[in-house]
Amino acid sequence: MSLAQVLRDLPGDAPEAVVEHNFSKVFLNALGFENLEILPQFPVGKRFVDQAARKNPGEEDIFLSTRKNPYLYMEVKGRCENLSDEKHPNYRKAAFQLKQYLLHPDSKTVKWGILTNANHVQLFRKHGKVIHPITPCLSLKEDFEHTVSEIKRRIEAPSRALMVAVYNNKGGVGKTTTTLNIAATLALYRKRVLIVDFDPNQSDLGDALNLKPLNGKVFEALSNKECDVRSIISTYKFEHPRVKEPPEFDVILADEQLVSEKEEKDLRQQIKFYALRRLLESVQNDYDYILIDAPPNWRIFAQKALYAADVVLIPARHDNLHSLQNAGTAITQFIPETQVERRKFGDAGPIALPIFLNNAFRVTPAQVELMHQAIDGIIKDAKKNCSGFDLKPYFYPKDTQAHSNRKMIGIPYMAFISRADFMHMPAAFAFKQAREQYQNLVKEYFL
Repeated sequence: MSLAQVLRDLPGDAPEAVVEHNFSKVFLNALGFENLEILPQFPVGKRFVDQAARKNPGEEDIFLSTRKNPYLYMEVKGRCENLSDEKHPNYRKAAFQLKQYLLHPDSKTVKWGILTNANHVQLFRKHGKVIHPITPCLSLKEDFEHTVSEIKRRIEAPSRALMVAVYNNKGGVGKTTTTLNIAATLALYRKRVLIVDFDPNQSDLGDALNLKPLNGKVFEALSNKECDVRSIISTYKFEHPRVKEPPEFDVILADEQLVSEKEEKDLRQQIKFYALRRLLESVQNDYDYILIDAPPNWRIFAQKALYAADVVLIPARHDNLHSLQNAGTAITQFIPETQVERRKFGDAGPIALPIFLNNAFRVTPAQVELMHQAIDGIIKDAKKNCSGFDLKPYFYPKDTQAHSNRKMIGIPYMAFISRADFMHMPAAFAFKQAREQYQNLVKEYFL
């Protein structure tokens, strides 16, 4: 039976068991998986995901027989469950369930997750420890052929790099330091990394590496589709006599012409909203991670940086109330605005990673308690003024209903990190203590 027939004949109130029995395999067939490449009720720890799938490379490795190395999970729900509204409890519960399957230690080879109720479908990508939606919830009622084709295209031709914007609307929270040291740490793990200084007003990233900004080249690359972005990429290498294979990462430096000669209203006319994303997509398969250092405002460069990103990493300070408040504003207002723009092109848009703290000095228990009181107020205000938006998981990602945990992710002490600025190199390269802190951070978020 074809997918069109299944969708036509499936009752509008079909429960999960009926959707699973009649729809799942036919839908996966439409995505290009043969019957021998599909396994229902696949064990993930002590639980079972509704469907797992993987292409068979040859007759000696049939997924249905070997039951090893799944590539895609699909979680199926009943047609009455609301998956079209991402704020609805049904959606949140189902998405959380799928993410738990994807993050399980038994799921190391899984790269994709699908959530569907045969009315709507959404595709999620897994990149290391990061799980983010690739598409919004797409309808299977209208033009389902296009929806299936789009999901199949993305699964069969995945982009390599995860694009990360490092952003807070408040300055002085360590965005550039964070960008540099995450790049350096990922390079130590032999990941291919590109960092982008997209704050031409300050050019701090280039200054930190003792590199001069570009003049007009970034503007040309953003405004001219024919320009090859590789022509403006340079390489920073950590040279040390005792290091045989020095780690390195690539850099796109800031363009001082973007601020010295261009008015913002002119830039908006000359550079499309999606220009940075288009530019970086052309080299996305050359890297594992692309990190964008965004300016501390909500103007053209910050907007384009977030538009280009898959996820947004938001540094804050425990002793700076405005940095905590602005982190909440980015999550409740700026990122949703960006998602609306990206969805015009069928993309889900960026999601926020949990907020993390850059602490410039050692923090006392009294200071921690004062910070928690402020965060509680920010969470309360968001629920009241932002349609019930719950910021708690972003400030306290380890807190659950079963176990209260107000611990936040962060760099506990930045003294060594600030010293590295005078050496014009990332602290993760210069000091063991800083390197260990950033290794913990990278493992927490990415690896």
